[in-house]
Amino acid sequence: MPLTIETARLLLRPWRPDDFEPLANLLADGVANRYRGPGRVLTRAEAWSFFCEKVGEWHLRGTGEFAIERKADGALIGWAGLWHPIQLDEPELAWSLFPEAQGNGFATEAAERALRWAVDDPWLPPLFSFVHPDNDPSRRLAERLGATLERETIFRGEPRLFYRHRELRPVTTTRTSNDIRRTAECPS
Repeated sequence: MPLTIETARLLLRPWRPDDFEPLANLLADGVANRYRGPGRVLTRAEAWSFFCEKVGEWHLRGTGEFAIERKADGALIGWAGLWHPIQLDEPELAWSLFPEAQGNGFATEAAERALRWAVDDPWLPPLFSFVHPDNDPSRRLAERLGATLERETIFRGEPRLFYRHRELRPVTTTRTSNDIRRTAECPS
């Protein structure tokens, strides 16, 4: 199950049922979603599937993306952590903020903390991040985190830049995250 980790201004915590409404509202905003996922708004049903993916990945893989809560007011302002859909051979270090939370350093704070949390898993390879080519703030964040641009690619029909994060721990194994996963208990 996901844990809660803190930064100076944020809680990176498990998703809760009351997070769905603000998330669904965000995913219905075309401008806010131009660089995310399919680059379009999501229906309420698609938003529910997106939400369930965020919750379910923790149960199935033992890792996932945290909900980001601003300590000052308890507001859900985004997510950060490891995203590992079936189409990817390894997890992505991902982050996303609601528009009203952008420009305050929250994405950097959350992504740095999620990256430090992830390096404690000895089975993870050095992480990567997808960034839309036109998303300059996310490109700058990936580079602030020490990632280097490896290539341009297409993922789910959308252009992406593939940034590789530097190794933050001594290499102790050659296994990839697909060889061995954290053990996670699924509720009955």
